Order: sequence, then structure tokens, then C-alpha cells
Amino acid sequence: MTTHAGENAGSLQPDDPRELGPYRLIGRLGRGGMGTVFLGEDPSGRRVAVKVINRELAGEAAFRERFRREVTAARQVRRFCTAPVIGAELDRDPLYVVTEFIEGPSLDQAVADRGALPGSDLEGLAVGVATALAAIHGAGIVHRDLKPANVLLSSTGPRVIDFGIARALDAAEGPTRTGQLVGTPNYLPPELLRGEPITPASDVFSWGCVVAFAGTGSAPFAGKTVPEIFYRVAHEAPSLGGLDEDLRELVTAALDKNPDNRPSVQELLARLVGHQEVNPAQIAETVQASWHGPGPTEVIPPPKPTAVMGAETTRRDPPTGYGPPPTRVSPPPPGRSGLAALPRKPLIIGAAALAAVLVLGVAAYALLRSDGPPSATTFFSDDFSSDKSGWYGGNYTSGQGYENGHYRVDLTSDDFNVDSSPIDTTKKTLPKKVLVSASATVASGPDYGQFGVFCRGSQKSGEESGYQFLVRKDGKGATLRKMTPGKGTKELASADTASGYHKGKSNRIQLACEEESGGKKVAMHAWLNGSSVLSATDEDGPNPNNNAGVVTSRVSQSTEMVTVDYDDFEIGEIKG
Repeated sequence: MTTHAGENAGSLQPDDPRELGPYRLIGRLGRGGMGTVFLGEDPSGRRVAVKVINRELAGEAAFRERFRREVTAARQVRRFCTAPVIGAELDRDPLYVVTEFIEGPSLDQAVADRGALPGSDLEGLAVGVATALAAIHGAGIVHRDLKPANVLLSSTGPRVIDFGIARALDAAEGPTRTGQLVGTPNYLPPELLRGEPITPASDVFSWGCVVAFAGTGSAPFAGKTVPEIFYRVAHEAPSLGGLDEDLRELVTAALDKNPDNRPSVQELLARLVGHQEVNPAQIAETVQASWHGPGPTEVIPPPKPTAVMGAETTRRDPPTGYGPPPTRVSPPPPGRSGLAALPRKPLIIGAAALAAVLVLGVAAYALLRSDGPPSATTFFSDDFSSDKSGWYGGNYTSGQGYENGHYRVDLTSDDFNVDSSPIDTTKKTLPKKVLVSASATVASGPDYGQFGVFCRGSQKSGEESGYQFLVRKDGKGATLRKMTPGKGTKELASADTASGYHKGKSNRIQLACEEESGGKKVAMHAWLNGSSVLSATDEDGPNPNNNAGVVTSRVSQSTEMVTVDYDDFEIGEIKG
């Protein structure tokens, strides 16, 4: 299905902006409680969805800080079966977040127009949404507001939007939101109503509600009033009539009132595809290959504003059917539990696509290797063989300190930890062109834990600053960001894969920071094990501090401790 921007979005209103940063706005997609969603284009002409935060929310300091943290976390989410965050303005008004524009109706719109999804499409939806949750949870995020309006049915399969951003409202203060629950009543987990913590298991409950809605045409805890709905969510069994037996069994398990009894997202996927070991990235490719979109001869009216980033929707004229009759999935071999396995042919297609991606990755790695770190004269170095060299913490017991010839950092209750070198910068100024290097080994922690180095910064509590190069523990992501006192963090560049990453081994991380234009801007380039990963230029003026060191981080909403051992730290002066 191909449509044009003017057919997808309403016209801009007189007071609407026409440009935001590098994005040109060309229409309105909708408006929700947090802001207005616009259809836009980036400089290359690619269509994007731009959500502009309401002024009354953006004016609250607590909301701004929470919004910054949640958007930063959302940018760590892998792309499969989601609408990835590709840009944001987190510092200046108006605040906004930019995602990939997804062409297609929301699930609630599709069910209202055409009824419950047929079996094959329903199974594809169940797998696709679970795969998206695997990506979201893998970044340490809980969606918190998974509902049919936040699932879009694109031509390549279901895509989940608006993940994690709803949590920003938790920090907002003001009489209009006192006691307000974030989420949609029919899809809220019972633990939220009981005042208990929200966890990934809460998203599993919402997944069960969404799949039940898609398969039956109504919410499993429907009611005429909000109190009635809440009572049914907390005390009554779900209404699942119409779901086939295997899927009903799995949805029932997901809707258990006790979050400890629900299957994990990985267990959902294992049951759905019939394999104990699941690869969400490959499953996403399979969903895309096997998804039943509109038939080639079917004429479908272009959709009117659809639900993007939680915006309200406008119904479109109902088309006829979901497309060609679906090909039924073959039953699994004897002894395999759960739903029917996905067809073998799409799995082969997915494997071929994955192989092609790996070939391209090898080629890209070969190209990047030639752009290695610059030569630099040692300005300061420390192999941590002596526990008297001056780093914070002394001998390690917990937190940070010297241990067995390295410098260990525990990240427990905070989202990041900055440790500056022991150089007295009041007496010894760092060069204007520096190369900061360190070896790092993640001793323990989740995959979304991050290790890195920083330049032109400081670790002074409450005034942490610097340009930071961070790599995920699993190598599936790298970030260049700027931390400024009083303004928080700003992402300058990111990559889905850290080229040169050594899994389960020590990794050598290096960051070059070079003043340009008489100190008015700073150019950065980052390497991992000699392989070029990221580069960026900060043209807003350098940070006021000028030390360097190591930084340990994790995305917000996470609670697992991250422990990193650093060794062979060095600050070098880049010549030329």
C-alpha cells in the first residue's frame, strides 16, 4: 500500500511549527495527553513521526528530567518489530522525540474496521509484539502502556510504538495529575492497581490483553465504567472465548493475577515458535517474511491519522478483508510444546537475510579498521598496579576502588558513575587534542550495562560532565554523549552495533577529543579494539571542565548492578 503525506495526515494549524531542528513538518497525525504528533521529513526526505511535548508538561523540571532519561533509554532499544527512536530535542523548547513513521492502521482501528484477526495473522501479531517486548526489555525498559493503539499493522508486520515514554509522567507534579494512573484501564496489570512495582511481567500481562483483543474483537476485561474494569482486572477471569486452545492457554498464563506466575517474554516466544532457544532478531525477520499484508489487487483507501506515539486516532472507511486468504501454519512436530511453529520457508529466508547482514558487517568492519586511532604522546597513564596512584575509593570493598591490579566500579543505585583521573587540573592542564584509552572487562551485570571513557569532564558530585563514549556489555550498541551540569545528557551519535567488539573479553576503548575553531567546538572520534565506531562534533561550545577518566552507565528503569574492571588507562596528546 502506497499513500502520500497529504492523505495520511491532517493539515497543519496556523499556530503549528513548520520546522523543528532538521525536520520539516508537513501534517498532523493526532494529539494525546502528552503532546501533538506531526508527520515530518528528515533532510533526506524520509518520513518521520515527531511528537512535540505539551508546554505545561515541558515547563515542569521533574518531567523534563524524566523525559530526558526515558528518551535516552528508548534510543537503546533494538529496531526489530518496533518504531525506533531516531532523534530528539531534550534541552531546548519545544521538547520533542522523533520516531520512524510507520505506515498502517493501529490494531484497535483495524479490529474496529474489519473485526478480529484471522488465525495466521493473529499468530503473527502475537509473535511480533512479543519480539518487540524482547527488544524493549533487553534495553532495560518496561513499556508500561502496551495497548492496541500502540501496535501498528505495517506492511511488514506489527510494530510496537511509544515504549517507555509514558514513565516520564510519573515524575510530573501538579494538581491535574495527582493520583493519575498512566495507561489504559482495559490493559493495565493488576499489580499497578495494587500499588506494586511495574516490571517486565506487567508488559506480559498487557501482551495477553492485546492478543485477546486482536483474536476476539473485545478486551478480556471489558466494562462500562472504569471502576468496573478495574474490578474485573483485579478479581475476575478474562473473557477469552474465540481464541483457539493453544493460544488461549498461553494468553491465560500471561493474564495470571500474580506477576511471578506469568511466563517471561522469552518463554512466550519459545512457546509461540516451538523452539527453546529463541533469537528475537531472526524471529523479527521471519514475522516480516510471513506477514499477510493486503493483496496486490486490493484497493484500500489511504488511512487517515493513525495512532503514533500514543496520539488519538481517526477512523477510516472500512476496507474489505485483510487481504488474500492466509496460509495456515503447519502443526509442530511431536514433542514440541506451544503454538504451531512458524513455516520453515520464512525461517530459511530469515537465515539468508541474517547471513547477508553478517557479510555486510564484515565488509564494514574491514573498511573501518583502516581508520585506527591517531598516534599520541603519553600525557598520563596508570596500570593500577599501585593502589596509591590517587583514584577515588582506595582499596575496593564496594562502590569503586583498586582490586587485584585493576580499578573496579560497581554501579548499584545510580544510572551512571563517573571517575576522573587523579590529575590536578588546577596545576596541570590537559592538551587541547587528547586521546583517552582504557581496557574494560564487564565482571557482571545485564546486557544493557555500559562501560566507557570520557574526556573534557569532571566527576564532581552533582556537576558530572564530559564527552562520553559508551559501549553495551553485549556489544549491541554504542553511544557518544555529552553530559553538562544542570542540563543532563545529550546524545551526539549512536550505533546499533559496536564494531570490533570482543564478546566475553577485555575491550580496548578509545576516545579522541580535539578542539576546533579556537575552542568553540569539539570534534570526537571513538574506537573499540582499533575499529572505528562513532564520530561527532559538538558545536555548542566545550564543557567547562577538562579532566578525563572512565564512566560506567546503564539505561534508566534498570535495577541490576553493573560491575566493570578497568585497566591500562592512558591520556595521550594527539600530535598534528
